[in-house]
Amino acid sequence: DVQVLEMASRLIVDRAGMASSAEEVVQFSKWKEGVFSFWDRGVAVPNVYTCSVEKFMQNFKAEYEARINDRQLGLADSVCVKLVEELLGHRLPRRQGSCQAEQVTLFQYWSHFEVLPAVTLDSYIMELAEEVLLAQNLNSDDQDVVLKALKRVPESRLRKDGLKALSLLLVEGNTKVIGAVTAQLRNLSENPSFRERALICFLEQLEDEETQTRVAACAALGCLKAKESIEQLVYLCQTDKEAVRDAAKQSLLMCGDDGKSAHRRLEESMDNLPRIFAPGSMASTAF
Repeated sequence: DVQVLEMASRLIVDRAGMASSAEEVVQFSKWKEGVFSFWDRGVAVPNVYTCSVEKFMQNFKAEYEARINDRQLGLADSVCVKLVEELLGHRLPRRQGSCQAEQVTLFQYWSHFEVLPAVTLDSYIMELAEEVLLAQNLNSDDQDVVLKALKRVPESRLRKDGLKALSLLLVEGNTKVIGAVTAQLRNLSENPSFRERALICFLEQLEDEETQTRVAACAALGCLKAKESIEQLVYLCQTDKEAVRDAAKQSLLMCGDDGKSAHRRLEESMDNLPRIFAPGSMASTAF
């Protein structure tokens, strides 16, 4: 981030008003067909460095709305919001028109695509659409839709939103759904790269503001038998709300011998705490 900001500042000062296209300002290390040309359609000389969120979304819909909505009606709006949020690094307000003044910078756009392998913008957007659709199906209130989605879960499409949906199904789904999610997570986690991605996602969920999301993260970490999460689970057992504490304790028991040992030490330490609210101790703790 610091490197990108330094580059942006230097280029804006040195080349203000000179650049007529994105490609004159930055270059990709790998081939990315269509990425720069899409950006250029949303900006105008002399300012090729920023594009309003409103204009960016208009261009996106003009280019991709029909193709994406052929997959599922209304999907394009969700994909557009998902892309903009990834570029900006934060969620957009849900109120209509509330993000009109916000800007996407060329350097946010460039840095997002720079880390990707060689790709065409068209293929990237359609893959993103499948990722968003999968997350929506996993969040469906229709059990049949959820189970159908679980039968064919491409590992590459299970990103943050999809993984969060799976974790919530572990605590909100019925027995059949929970069994299907558990089987999928354990099967997919045999791939080290997927396991690492899932582990990072679920550990991040432990810090979510929503209690249910933290409970779900505990369940998912237990499902993965994630010994790497023992320290964080112990911390939750000591500090969080009762529902999260209970979920964290259950997950510790699923994390092999190390997890069971941590659970046992935790229980022993809790037993040794002064019973400050016991009837005989109320007077002594009041002063």
